[in-house]
Amino acid sequence: MNVAPAGAHGFGQRYDLPLPLSLYLFGGATAVALSFVVVGLFVRRTPRAHAYSRVDLFDYRLGKAIAALGIPLKLIALVLFAAMLAAGFFGDQNPYRNLAPTLVWIIVWIGLAYISAFVGNIWPVINPWRTVFDGTEMAYRRACGCKLALNKPYPPALGVWPAVLLLLAFSWTELVYPTPAVPSHIVSFALGYSVLTWAGMLVFGSQIWLRHGELFTVVFSTFARFAPTDICTAQAKPQLLLRPFGAGLIGREQASPSMMALVLLLLSSVLYDGLIATPEWSVAEAALMARLSDVAELGPVALRSIGLVGFWLLFVSAYLIVSAIMSAMTEWQLSPRQIAQNFALTLIPIALGYHLAHYLVYFLIQGQYIIPLLSDPFGNGWNLFGTASYRPNIAIVGARFAWYSAVVAVLLGHIAAVYLAHARAMHTFAPHKLALASQIPLTALMVVYTFVSLSILAEPIVERSRPSAQPSAVAGNVIVIPADAVLPDLDSGRLQPIGPDKFARTKLVYRLLGSAFHDGTKMTTADLLYTYIFAYSWGIRSDGRETHYDPSLDTATAPIRRQLAGLRIAGSETASKSFRVGDVDFLREVFTIEVYTTSAPASPEREAVPAPPWSTLPWHLLVLMEEAVDRNWAAFSETEAVRRGVEWLDLVRSQALNARLLALIESFEREGYRPEALRPLVGVDEARRRWAALSAFYRANGHFLVTNGPYQLKSWSHDSVVLSAFRDLSYPLGVGSYDSYAIPRRGFITAVDSTVDGVRLSGDIEMIDKFQRRYRIKRVPLSSIPPDVLKRMPAECRIVVVDDQKRVVLAGATPLSESSSFQFDFKNRLPAGRYTMFAVVTLNGNVMNADIRQIPIVVSSDRKREESRSK
Repeated sequence: MNVAPAGAHGFGQRYDLPLPLSLYLFGGATAVALSFVVVGLFVRRTPRAHAYSRVDLFDYRLGKAIAALGIPLKLIALVLFAAMLAAGFFGDQNPYRNLAPTLVWIIVWIGLAYISAFVGNIWPVINPWRTVFDGTEMAYRRACGCKLALNKPYPPALGVWPAVLLLLAFSWTELVYPTPAVPSHIVSFALGYSVLTWAGMLVFGSQIWLRHGELFTVVFSTFARFAPTDICTAQAKPQLLLRPFGAGLIGREQASPSMMALVLLLLSSVLYDGLIATPEWSVAEAALMARLSDVAELGPVALRSIGLVGFWLLFVSAYLIVSAIMSAMTEWQLSPRQIAQNFALTLIPIALGYHLAHYLVYFLIQGQYIIPLLSDPFGNGWNLFGTASYRPNIAIVGARFAWYSAVVAVLLGHIAAVYLAHARAMHTFAPHKLALASQIPLTALMVVYTFVSLSILAEPIVERSRPSAQPSAVAGNVIVIPADAVLPDLDSGRLQPIGPDKFARTKLVYRLLGSAFHDGTKMTTADLLYTYIFAYSWGIRSDGRETHYDPSLDTATAPIRRQLAGLRIAGSETASKSFRVGDVDFLREVFTIEVYTTSAPASPEREAVPAPPWSTLPWHLLVLMEEAVDRNWAAFSETEAVRRGVEWLDLVRSQALNARLLALIESFEREGYRPEALRPLVGVDEARRRWAALSAFYRANGHFLVTNGPYQLKSWSHDSVVLSAFRDLSYPLGVGSYDSYAIPRRGFITAVDSTVDGVRLSGDIEMIDKFQRRYRIKRVPLSSIPPDVLKRMPAECRIVVVDDQKRVVLAGATPLSESSSFQFDFKNRLPAGRYTMFAVVTLNGNVMNADIRQIPIVVSSDRKREESRSK
């Protein structure tokens, strides 16, 4: 099955491309190449870097208002820096409940990069390290009458290499380090960086170190060369000058080798971030680790570290090779190194474009967490500014926006780079023919980069679903079934009250979170109950209704009819799971359903298998399918289709059948048709709305396959199917809800304590620390986990006991007790003797790669048990 690629980052929605991916890739690359042709043919003269008219915003009211914000912004940044450090050490270590991860990785690293590139460089104003050092130096000067900084001469050969190495370390922390989102780790790195920064300022002076060694100053000032504003402090009166976008990138000065290396690292690290998230990387990483296992113990951290540096060196090598070709094509007017340094800064728009493509949607969604975190930075339940209850709106942007914004950002970044490189070439080479020739190799490199960038952006993010209906209780012994419970009639399938004096062995109570179907209709009790009607109506052969029977359905639904004793809709409510975003209320209906069965009580999960109150199909689609089979247009099963000589029911590919069904739907819509069994539950108007919605769905999608699953059929061919994500804010599955299946967690037995009548087991379970697109699994003792957390991920211990003949004599499971241990009492369950117990702790029912413990046990006789107790 072919699933269309989607560009999505930081959220669960997916979007299938309206055109094949290959068209996007070649189209994007072609757009970059054509931009070179257009620029080369029609742009014969470009302005110098400072040839534009200058407007000083500080001469206007707006500029003066901006200038007045300097000191408040400086103080706010300093307070946030201190709060970040304190929260990292003393706050909740959950990344979503602590200020540090969101502030560092999202607001500063992503948000300030965007502000620097598209507004102007505000980092010199709010830089907390500069604020602290300048304040300390001012106090020192007043107290001692001399400067605090030693002002040692800075070696010119160092350039910005300190910032390059720090950027490499920062990228390693972000992309390779296993726990980059743990708050205490973040502030530990921040403290180490603070010591290094202040030491550099002390030795070389504040301004010198900021320009060469302070990572954020160097990176943000590099991005700010593209910005439409430029802050000039060389004159007595500071100026905030307006300028065209990118004007700061085409000055006459050459980039130093270290600045060239920094620009290429910015490019390679962002692309590497996308690369390691692709399935292809996972496959390659696993293959490399397996191949090199005999040579060296290379773990993912070592492999990704090598990959990060290697990817950067690959970019450097490719750029230098292209520069050598450019030098040859311009008759060696400049050496390859000089050309590389001359054109390095023109690559900045590409870095910005991919930065936008890769992080914008992530910033818009995850950046919302700063709103509640400002009120509760430590995760202690505070509400300092009244925003702690804010819930991030994951639907603020969709997957369609994510893909198109990514494509546009990448293309515009490359086109801007083509123009700036051409402008630079016009000022560097003469005649115009050589300037144009010099750009051919560089444009070719950009085309390749465009192709690779769009390929990585289009990689799908796959999630897994889980049932939204879960049994919440099992009652044992003989249970009286309420008289108003219903059961389908064996002949007609109609729901009939079972009446008084009816009994069951097991009662399951479901709380089921309803959701929308693909055609926009909402789940009701009719949808939940009609599946039972269908099972009885088509699974039982009746005289005179031979066409209303299918042996395959009989076999599939036999367990339901055999064990089901009654159904009762206990009610529904919308308060507990509904939520509000701004002025919009999103209602999520929760149905409470009682299911009574004749099977002996065991566990909720096992009892739920035969008759769960859940349907992936709406009642009106099931009715439509029934009508098609009743009218002998098709059959439910392949076997029955062959026997009857009709087609196998296909709601997608059979155009002839779909035409018949559409006409039938239009007839049903006019009369408000609903089957006799549903008339007590569905009115005429509701039925008309259902048929109208199904008709509209068919006209929009070309098929009738309406479900409530997480994926919707979008298009198909003879050998492929394209699915698109179905997302609705009332949908049961939200961000993070797939994790229990995508990342199955295990339990471990850590201690065995013998008791008089059995054993007591203690254990650990795996917990997940998740932030951004990363997660870390750690083992945590059950005794240290709060009870409210344990309720959301039920742990149980399953055992099998064998005797000395290896025969199974006992099996079962027990939930976690209030003492955070598992208690097994063998009194009256096993005769005296020696046994072996196999035990495993499961979490959310996961038994994959289980850690099974073999435990010898001894069951004493009654006399020995009493003697043991008397002691």
